[in-house]
Amino acid sequence: MIGAGIVTYVGIAVGYTGRAAWIAYATAVLGGFLVNLPLILMCTAARIKGGNYSFMSTTCGDILGGFCGISQLVSVLVFSNFALALASYLTVVFPSVPSWVFAYGSLTLFAVVNLFGTDFMAKVQNILSVILILGLVLLGFTGIANARPDWLHITQDGYFSDGLGGFNLAVMALMGSTQGYTLITSFSGSCKRPKRDLPLALCGVPLVLLVIYCSVGIAMSNVLPVEETANQPLTAVAKVLFPNWLYYVFIFAGPVMALATTMNSSFGIFERPLCQVTDDGWLPQTLSKRNKYGIAWKWIIIMYIVGIIPMASGLSIATILANTTFLSSITNILLVIGIWRYPETMEGAWENRSWKVSMAFFKGSCVVCLLIRLFLIWQSLKKANMTMVIGSTIALIVCLGWCYYRQKSGKVHVTKSWELQ
Repeated sequence: MIGAGIVTYVGIAVGYTGRAAWIAYATAVLGGFLVNLPLILMCTAARIKGGNYSFMSTTCGDILGGFCGISQLVSVLVFSNFALALASYLTVVFPSVPSWVFAYGSLTLFAVVNLFGTDFMAKVQNILSVILILGLVLLGFTGIANARPDWLHITQDGYFSDGLGGFNLAVMALMGSTQGYTLITSFSGSCKRPKRDLPLALCGVPLVLLVIYCSVGIAMSNVLPVEETANQPLTAVAKVLFPNWLYYVFIFAGPVMALATTMNSSFGIFERPLCQVTDDGWLPQTLSKRNKYGIAWKWIIIMYIVGIIPMASGLSIATILANTTFLSSITNILLVIGIWRYPETMEGAWENRSWKVSMAFFKGSCVVCLLIRLFLIWQSLKKANMTMVIGSTIALIVCLGWCYYRQKSGKVHVTKSWELQ
């Protein structure tokens, strides 16, 4: 979870709302938790082997399930952001190397790493994550210690620099880094006790995010004048806070590790649901052919190609973010509807949930989630590239039509991919 977003979007948030970027981050962490709460509650009821696709097929029917499964490829477009951001940091250390070398090279590297199986990927991930957290904590707490003495006085000049509209845009941008942790439900089928362990982990993550993300937000927005950090990477403030040798250590321990861990895990997170989609017949079976490490190597290659497209088109990080937020929010509205229906459609799940919350609480969490999703769509449209939005929306419509055709052709045989244990 603590990955690309913290080093990619915080500078953008400073540009939108000035010194209030850390408040926007706290709001985004809360918003991310509220968006994820319905799925967290659902995870207490069943082991979900195929991620969102599995329960959508059960709760909303085969066609919408297949649509949600295939449309996950839209989210892969954000891989370009990870690669572009990583390149922006590495060129600070190696200014003579063209940024495109790092951007394309990093995406290629982690695609290859994921071809060698989950165990190998996880070992790499664990090492990188420890280094990452140490780096971000160092920046955050050093930043607080050196922040302007009036950083808690939110009525001072520089706070909410573009009014409520700018603050809302900052929250929209930052929520790209505060809600993705439910993607680990894709690994539910591999967990020993998913109904207990996954919900606990998912509720613990926001508490960690609040400390690390807000401290970094304070460092980025209240150490230097806003004009010097707005739309800039973390290196803008790190260079002032750290001696020269520690500055370069931080670039690798913080930003580079953050982006590396996100790219490394993202391939695996999306590969599993896409394999389930393929195995059920929504797409040609050959796409899920595994190599000797159990990885669907063709899907890794497809995700790699999709991830390159926005980068090759020359779009900025902010533009890619707005487009992917818009599209993912649309598909996530369908997911909210599917979660809402699970007590009635997943036989025995509600009765066997490990957290005995009331039906009113569960339904209320779904309503709040839906309202936040609509807010994100509204905000993202203000910054989205309309050509890309229209093109991607057409792709989603074609995807829905394909699922209808495929289901009517008799080639789809959806298997039950959830269980109560």
